[in-house]
Amino acid sequence: MNEGDGLHGTPVANGRSATNRNCPTASSATTRGEAVWRTFVACPSLQEPSRERDAVWLAAESAICTHGFASVTPMGSTSRVLVGADQATAELIAAMSWLTRHEDAARKLDPLSLFIALRGVATRGADGSARAAQADALHGMTNVPLGRMVYWRPIDETGVA
Repeated sequence: MNEGDGLHGTPVANGRSATNRNCPTASSATTRGEAVWRTFVACPSLQEPSRERDAVWLAAESAICTHGFASVTPMGSTSRVLVGADQATAELIAAMSWLTRHEDAARKLDPLSLFIALRGVATRGADGSARAAQADALHGMTNVPLGRMVYWRPIDETGVA
């Protein structure tokens, strides 16, 4: 993302560069992963309330959640979905739920691997933002066969579709 071009937020895949302007050789994912990793390592346990645990939540919100727009393909799907900051809460809950359930394994990950795992769960996972955006786009419809078109029709005067 170039300075002054008016674009903000998480870069879209195959779109603008994801490099850190301060250090052109460091990727944004590495930098963001290190921020989460540092606060996570400083937290003795995610199971007990503490200032350190609160800091992990804040670091995850800042580094993992979408703050602009991103095009994401949910796991098990072939269709990309536009995800925005509206789904950041779903991302945060999905990422922190995963981190809490897999705390021991996550502590063995390096910063970049931790970022990749959390961002993947937050955006592409079953409880992540892409599924939330997909559900919003379908307005709660279920059992629509793959490839079948969905048409929106006006409700007639009787209120029956």
